[in-house]
Amino acid sequence: MMKEQQHKQNRMLCVFMEDLVPKGHFLRKLDAAIDFSFVYDIMRPLYSDKGRPSIDPVVLVKMLLIGYLYGIDSERKLEQEILVNIAYRWFLGLDLEDKVPDHSVFSQNRRRRFKDTEVFREIFNTVVERCAEAGLIGGECVVMDSTHIKANAANGHAEKVLLVEGPNDYWLKLNDEHGGHIRQKTEEADMTLTVKKKSLSDPEAGWMHRHPKPAGFHYLCHQSSDIRYGIVTDVHVTPGDVTDAPYCVERIAYQKKECRLPFRYAGLDSGYDTVAVHHGLHQLGIRAYIPVNPGHTAHWRKERGLFTIEDFHYDVQNDRYICPNDCTLRYIGVRKAHYRVGKNYVTRSEDCKNCPLKSQCIAGKANYKEVRRDFYQEDQERHHALVGTALYRYVMRKRQVICEGNFALQKRCHNLRFTRKRGIEKVQEQCLFSAMALNLKRLVKYGTAPLRPAVSYPQIKLRIVSLQRNLSVNYC
Repeated sequence: MMKEQQHKQNRMLCVFMEDLVPKGHFLRKLDAAIDFSFVYDIMRPLYSDKGRPSIDPVVLVKMLLIGYLYGIDSERKLEQEILVNIAYRWFLGLDLEDKVPDHSVFSQNRRRRFKDTEVFREIFNTVVERCAEAGLIGGECVVMDSTHIKANAANGHAEKVLLVEGPNDYWLKLNDEHGGHIRQKTEEADMTLTVKKKSLSDPEAGWMHRHPKPAGFHYLCHQSSDIRYGIVTDVHVTPGDVTDAPYCVERIAYQKKECRLPFRYAGLDSGYDTVAVHHGLHQLGIRAYIPVNPGHTAHWRKERGLFTIEDFHYDVQNDRYICPNDCTLRYIGVRKAHYRVGKNYVTRSEDCKNCPLKSQCIAGKANYKEVRRDFYQEDQERHHALVGTALYRYVMRKRQVICEGNFALQKRCHNLRFTRKRGIEKVQEQCLFSAMALNLKRLVKYGTAPLRPAVSYPQIKLRIVSLQRNLSVNYC
């Protein structure tokens, strides 16, 4: 017999919130895995000793974490969800009769208290330290990549601006190392003019037009991860119109110094295959595994059956190049082209005039051959020699699984697909919390489990087959 409820009677119940939250709930496990009292020490300098008591800063941080853990990308919606979700209230320490902090508290704190500070970076670094203490970070090998985040800006609401760009940090460093000689030789190329699109809605976003990614205003989130459990160890945000390579060495050096992570190996994709990256990692004592990026010029020449720089032999002892026809290319000075600064080598026009290989060597109407060798190119060649080895294949596979897997999960579940915020500082906060949510899930899942054995990297060649069967990480 079917029963229909005719009316509902309101009753007064006496219950404990502790009994209403399931024993196996994720927030219970998270509360047991990490103590968030460290937030008080980080936030204390930002609060006055006098005045009306503020909202508990731990409650604010936990509220934001709930939004990123459960994919709630609106702070208004987050307030409404906490209002009716008993598990959220229990995690925040709010009773049923306690008022949930208004959504405007976050924006006002960002504007008045957190602006131009590193509090969210410090909170993220502390979570990374807790993961390291739990044994989830091996500290041997780091992998790095970037992903685009759609900015909260209309593509058509923009203007074109003329930017004057000076020498980059790598160029200035080279100039200092060579006693100012490079700057004198390339003085006319120090400053360059570039026309760029600037958003009128979010001027700090950058116009990205990388094929096959969607064109528009974006930010780039650069992330580093340890390969043991895929813990994100560093997050850095830039406008979307920059490349990956300029920030690689700087961020890994930051992790080694500030986070005390003694990385010895690095796995990167071909976008990082520049002399500046290879030289910087070599100076940090890190062996880099990076696929060779032949570049557009080399690809164009190979398609037409022309010689590339690989066909010329470099004589280290005499600082010269030998062409395929055994002619000498002598050093004539320093040259800067785009972001590259190198030593220039040319042949004599007499050697090339009647050369039988001229059609394969020289394109256009030039009557001599010219090649450029970057400063510290030997560091790049040293790392290129590692391509194809067993350890290289292992690290590349790990890089693909961890970097791409982290980004896919963060975009699907942890609010990294696009941003509602404007300004690079606010987007940095979003990326830090997204990575923090991922790290905390891993801490809850693996923090109390038996640790994976540390991999002895020199012995990987002997174990590569068995290791490759266990490459996948459970990203849930």
